[in-house]
Amino acid sequence: MDSSIDYEELTARVRTQSKDAAGSDTDRVVIRSLDTVDPDALSTLLETAESEEVARGDLEFVLSRANVDRLLERESEIDDRAELEDRIGRPIRAEAGMPDDTILLLSPEAVEDEEIVRPEAIACGILGADA
Repeated sequence: MDSSIDYEELTARVRTQSKDAAGSDTDRVVIRSLDTVDPDALSTLLETAESEEVARGDLEFVLSRANVDRLLERESEIDDRAELEDRIGRPIRAEAGMPDDTILLLSPEAVEDEEIVRPEAIACGILGADA
C-alpha cells in the first residue's frame, strides 16, 4: 500500500461497499459494527474476514494512532505494539490520517491509491460511540 493514501477517502469508499448490501452479487467488503477497540474486537474482525479467497497471512490491520494508543492503554499486560501484534497474530499499521471510527483489515494488494481493487480482501470495523 502506498503511504500517501488519503485514509479519510479510502474509508468513505470502503463503508459504501457492504457485502451484505441488498441485491449485491459482486465481491464486496465485509463490514462489521464493533463496540470498542480491544484485542477481542480485532480478533472478531479477523474471523469475519477469513475466506477461501484471502489467506489470513496476507491481512494487516490499519488503525488510527489514537486507536492503537487506546488498545495499549486498555490492555495492561501488553507493553507495546509488537506485543499486541503477537497477541492478535497480525501486523498493525498506525496511520495519522485514519479516522478514529474505523478499523480496516486488508491485504496490501486490496487497495491502489484510494481505489478498491480487491474488495473481498478487505474487512471494515465501524466503531460505536463507546470505542
